[in-house]
Amino acid sequence: MTYLAFVRKERRLLTFAISFTFFSSFGQTFLLSLFVPYFLTAFDLSNASFGTLYSLATLTGALALPYLGQWIDRIPLRNYSMYVAAGLLTAAIMMSISWHVIMLFVALIFLRLAGQGLSSHTAQATMARVYDRDRGKALSISALGFPVGEAILPSLIAFMMVYMHWRTVWGFVAGLIAFVFIPVLWSLIKNESTAVESSKEEVGTTKENYSKIFSDYRTFYTIPAILIPPFWVTGLFLYQVSAAGDMGWNAAIVASAFIAFALSRIVAGLVSGPMIDRFSAQTLFPFLLIPMMIGLVIAIAFSGIWTAYIYMGLVGVTLGLSSTFKSSLWAELYGTKMIGTVQSLFASIMVFSTALSPFLMGWMLDNGFTLTSIFVIALSTSFFAALLSCRLFFKS
Repeated sequence: MTYLAFVRKERRLLTFAISFTFFSSFGQTFLLSLFVPYFLTAFDLSNASFGTLYSLATLTGALALPYLGQWIDRIPLRNYSMYVAAGLLTAAIMMSISWHVIMLFVALIFLRLAGQGLSSHTAQATMARVYDRDRGKALSISALGFPVGEAILPSLIAFMMVYMHWRTVWGFVAGLIAFVFIPVLWSLIKNESTAVESSKEEVGTTKENYSKIFSDYRTFYTIPAILIPPFWVTGLFLYQVSAAGDMGWNAAIVASAFIAFALSRIVAGLVSGPMIDRFSAQTLFPFLLIPMMIGLVIAIAFSGIWTAYIYMGLVGVTLGLSSTFKSSLWAELYGTKMIGTVQSLFASIMVFSTALSPFLMGWMLDNGFTLTSIFVIALSTSFFAALLSCRLFFKS
């Protein structure tokens, strides 16, 4: 089925998933970073103290994610999606009326959990479960909400904060969730019998599912390749502006290179869908890290402004592929009955790994590592993870 025919046929559930990936932006670091200067002033925080608060909120959300994420396998999707949307609404309301640092901390937990974690999880788990032959296309289309949010929301939020208080902005966000997001979700999902029936299937206990996951040798061949891209991208993107001088780049070059990153991520995500439907995610998975590795090689071996765009573009390809490969792979390896349990578990592991990345990168930069040397380490770990993922082909 072509993309256009597929979108026409499944427009309701695809719109449901894109809505969730778009609104997950309100719990993502790229958007919350816009409010950091205001948080520091309003709550009398230093950069270090807010960073600690943010890390603790992220890790708290990661601890809760496996437990809450598994319920998408056990209750009707229309109920589950409303709970997640209500959590996001609660977070926005708490942020808009926060008067104490403890309330800020709780609001951040809800934003990271309901936004970054469960909103993304709801969209991807639904696509992976409901669609079989067209799973790749469904996942690639649903993932479009991520780059659309990245492209639209930062400029819009920055513009709003020129004319209104940051708490007022969060009040508008809460209104958007309450009067647009939730009603749209309900209209799209209230009669979606396919998803509801799927969510009622018997999935076994959490202990049984975890035992199945970790007793499968393929789990340990895929985890490194799953974790490597977000781990290094988190640290590199956080510090590469300050360390870009090592590469002959400046802040303006790095900022403009994000255009190449965003465009290549969108294209790779769309192209990967039909490829998965034709060849399977398990067959394609060992190639996931190759674009990122090529980008690192170019950044290490060559100098010049052009290398920033090639490097960022190829990293974007890997992340675009990853957004569709992961959920499809879980469905192929473990089946769709427990997809929510599997996906939320690995999402939690990924959050923990990305929380460590800034600390490691900061330590390396403070101890004399150049950006080039960090690229070499990233390339080495990526190569090892890619080799390990190839074992999917050779072990029965």
